[in-house]
Amino acid sequence: MLLTDLPTDILVLIFPYLGAPDFLSFTSSCKALLTFRQEPSFWHALTTKTFRLPPQPLLQANGARWQWLYKSLATQSRVYTWGNNEKGNLGHSALLIQNHQGRTLRRGPGALRYQSTAVPFQIQNVTEVGIVSDVQCGGWSTVILNAVGQLFIVGALNAERFPSRPIVNFTQLIFPAGYPPSTKDRYEPATAISRYSVGRSHVLGLSDSGKIWEWSNNNLVGNLVKFISVDITENHGRGRESVTRVAAGWAGSSAYISGCGIVFWKNMPGSGEDSETDGYLTQSKIVPGTSYQRHQTQSRDDPSSDTRIGEVLNHIILDQYIVFITHKNKVFVYPVDIDTLIAEPVELTTFFENSPDFQIADIQGQMCNFGVFSSNGVVLLGNSDLLKAFVETSRSTIERPLDERHQPRIVPALQKSSVISLAFGDYHFHALHSDGTISSYGTEPRGCGALGLASTDLASLRGAMPSNGDRRVSLPPWNRDGRRTIWFEQEKLMWLSHLNTNKGHGNEAEERLRLIRPADEEACQVWGEWLEREGRAWHLGPREPKTLTDRVSDVNADNGAYFALKISAAGWHSGALVLVDAEKAERVRQKWLVQPTPSSHKSPTFNDEQGSFKQAVSGVGMWLYETGRWFLGLSERDALQTKNEEVLADRNPTYVWASDVLPRSRLPGGAEMLGTAPLAEWRGGEPDFGGGQTDG
Repeated sequence: MLLTDLPTDILVLIFPYLGAPDFLSFTSSCKALLTFRQEPSFWHALTTKTFRLPPQPLLQANGARWQWLYKSLATQSRVYTWGNNEKGNLGHSALLIQNHQGRTLRRGPGALRYQSTAVPFQIQNVTEVGIVSDVQCGGWSTVILNAVGQLFIVGALNAERFPSRPIVNFTQLIFPAGYPPSTKDRYEPATAISRYSVGRSHVLGLSDSGKIWEWSNNNLVGNLVKFISVDITENHGRGRESVTRVAAGWAGSSAYISGCGIVFWKNMPGSGEDSETDGYLTQSKIVPGTSYQRHQTQSRDDPSSDTRIGEVLNHIILDQYIVFITHKNKVFVYPVDIDTLIAEPVELTTFFENSPDFQIADIQGQMCNFGVFSSNGVVLLGNSDLLKAFVETSRSTIERPLDERHQPRIVPALQKSSVISLAFGDYHFHALHSDGTISSYGTEPRGCGALGLASTDLASLRGAMPSNGDRRVSLPPWNRDGRRTIWFEQEKLMWLSHLNTNKGHGNEAEERLRLIRPADEEACQVWGEWLEREGRAWHLGPREPKTLTDRVSDVNADNGAYFALKISAAGWHSGALVLVDAEKAERVRQKWLVQPTPSSHKSPTFNDEQGSFKQAVSGVGMWLYETGRWFLGLSERDALQTKNEEVLADRNPTYVWASDVLPRSRLPGGAEMLGTAPLAEWRGGEPDFGGGQTDG
């Protein structure tokens, strides 16, 4: 029997035992097998296993996309951070930082440690870390996981309890004696971290073998978590009593144990001294009714046989509550405070849409906020106040109707916009879209830069308006689906700075520039939307009148030069794992440069003046002409001059937008902005400045 005669479902089971080179060779051996070359299940499994990518239920990628991820992760993964840097948590302290105008600022560790960064900057000192697989933010820290299974941290893990000097370079979290760390050359399943979660002031790690590790101090070894009343089977996440995921919260920790349910406990109070002990025993609680599993037979007297709740698909732990989703298309909440424990979880009945294609797919959240995702693109937001209202209603002896406190928040810009992940800080949050872009919402306190849109003097142009000393994203009421996307391209930020200062010929734009400070919200909303559309189509290069029609829909046809894989936030800062295609980024940059000719920056030369003569000479005459120039040294002179001009042009590039001014447009009321310049052209056409309200 030939391999090609095997059923497809059997072949698919064979593929995971092959590496990438073997798989490509195997599928190239004959025409029948060539159709499996981009088999999604193979490339998905290989990519997630090789690079320890965190699970993303909403990431619907085909085989070609997973194959691209596999090839790109090995060489293109970069970590960017922005926002408050008070504890060195951005990892920028010892770097050469470029501001939005392109100038390089040399800063020492002390100078930058407390400096905020309002736009994403790449962390440079991660080369020794290896391939980064995940990034998560804590209250005063940023923690990354590499493909080997090692955890590294910058900042202060618990700045309140252990106010030690912050770590300004990535340092590896360590294990007790007797537990050697897993390395590139030596695999240790007990310490190779497969999944991890960062709370406000601690880190939980789940090893490949199934051990739970907890860190609450940068400088101390991790503690091996053991439960007094719950047994754990170390079986690499398979079988009953094995740990399948961990989740860290504000001051508590949790894990899902197969056949047992959601287990939660209080954080280990760090002693502040080095520990050589083999873990610690902790008292834990189990969320009632969460042990049910569809694939296992339940006994009739087993309380978990009540399928009202259903099998837990995912869970999070916030400041005071555990929230989880089940296969019954339901969302539940359970308090973690022992003084408010209730008999069973409370269903969040308002997190539902009466639609046949509404199926809850994921839940994500940090600190006090969370989001529930459906497979049809609906995103419902909630917070601790909403959860408190549901718990109080369930404990009340008087039946009361649900009111506005129980209703989820609906942000129009998040609905059906391919959002696959949310990350929440104290006052701001980000959405990661399937096209690899990141959008910002909420408020950045004291203009700390947590939104990542622009520096304080430019933020109004992006739609981040001043509000009592803070900055808040202000989406226009005439564009409910608008978003404000984070820019990673340096030339975009330089362009934004240029628009903020260029008054134009005869100071034509001076009156419009006065609308920025103090910020005129209506005008800045218009500029924010215009800039957003231009930014989304940036890779197309400068537009011409003939191509002015909306091509924004084409932006996502190909992966951008900057493709975000993961977004995280906590406190007043954020971080992202981004795939950076340097060659593609340079090709896009070149589109925006004025391409100099060899004679564009020099005074007339003998060669220039005799151009017509050269065209008239041919044959022997041309040979005599060039020989004479060589004898006189003119050829070498012109060649050297051309080379110097090219170097100078590269160091001081001239951009196509060098003469651009702040665009002049109509305002929602119909009036036109001051100035004499023609009204700005809009990609996709001028928006309808109609009514309606939006929630940013």
